[in-house]
Amino acid sequence: MVTRQELADAVKDLVTKRDLEEAPLLHKRDLAEAMQQNKRDLAEATREITEKLTEAIRDSQTEVLRAFYNGARPIEVRLNRTDEIATRLSWIEERIAALERGKFPSSH
Repeated sequence: MVTRQELADAVKDLVTKRDLEEAPLLHKRDLAEAMQQNKRDLAEATREITEKLTEAIRDSQTEVLRAFYNGARPIEVRLNRTDEIATRLSWIEERIAALERGKFPSSH
């Protein structure tokens, strides 16, 4: 004969009708939690990629600006020398014009 305790032990492992009704709800809840975690993971990955991409763009901008600066430097030096030459040329033209008018500069 089966005792009450043995019967209770055997029944406790059985699935009840209520368990069957709640199973889809538990599954939906687990699925919703998993989806929320996936959204958080995706947002974090997107943020990291955006930060890395932004940094790479800034680095490339810096490299381009340095290249332009390094290329412009010799031109700037030439332009400065051109200004000096133009100033000296205007002085020479003034002296020649003074000589042509008969005004000789004094030697002292």
